Amino acid sequence: MILKERDSRERDIIELKRLLAYDLTPKQRFLIEREIASIKKGESGEDDSAYYINFYYGDSKRWVVIHDLRIELNGKVAQIDHILINRLFDIYVLESKNYRYGIRITGTGEFEVYYRGHYIGIPSPLEQNKRHIVLLAELIKRHRLMPTRLSIPISPNFLNYVLMSPSSIIKRPPKRQFDSSNVIKADTLNTVIEQRVDGIGVLDAVSSLAKMVPFSDIKEFGRRLVRFHRPSSIDWKKKFGIVDQGGQKQKKASRYFCARCKASISEKEAQFCWNNRQRFKGRAFCYNCQKKVRP
Repeated sequence: MILKERDSRERDIIELKRLLAYDLTPKQRFLIEREIASIKKGESGEDDSAYYINFYYGDSKRWVVIHDLRIELNGKVAQIDHILINRLFDIYVLESKNYRYGIRITGTGEFEVYYRGHYIGIPSPLEQNKRHIVLLAELIKRHRLMPTRLSIPISPNFLNYVLMSPSSIIKRPPKRQFDSSNVIKADTLNTVIEQRVDGIGVLDAVSSLAKMVPFSDIKEFGRRLVRFHRPSSIDWKKKFGIVDQGGQKQKKASRYFCARCKASISEKEAQFCWNNRQRFKGRAFCYNCQKKVRP
């Protein structure tokens, strides 16, 4: 059962594109355009993962699904991409990553991405997710969200996985150097979970069955957890140092927008599309998107 879908970032994208109409320095323009690309890339990766999660678990009466949970505690923030919870209170905390050319993991657990002919280091998504789990566990404990057995709260079992795009290339070190088995492709998640269940020993299986709860319990737990979601609110002008008065002034906003990429377009570009109504179906496109619309 899906208790929460992913929050849309469309409003952020629209606001960032609106800022491109300001008189900007080359650096500001570059940073804003990079932010837009980053949001779109991140959404693409989360959409891939959400598709496979929803396909296998969205209609299940044994699993609860939460997408895009942002929690705050003690001045710290955790932006969790996906959470899966089963009746044993195995809580899968899933981080989605969409690296275009894949990643390389070193023998010491460092993550690198291929960029312009060589590899560069990036923060470890596994360590990032560990911090998410620490904050999530503290929030659950502080607000007593877990159901109880004989007045004793059930202990959740947190599992840390990083989901990569199915088309990504993952270069791994030997397992004896660093175990990267928790970095998987999104389309293999269901198989990985099934293999983990199959690998549980007899004693562990008996212990797990003893703490199995009704579906209604994990559903109620999930709903209580979702109440702590705090959507992000970013002041993009402040972040990029853009001011309306006493500094940079906004250019006159365009009245026309591309139907494909939503960017501002000139009246000349819009008029060209309207003059070619049969090809563009009465919609207006920017110059780049016009080339992508087939006759």
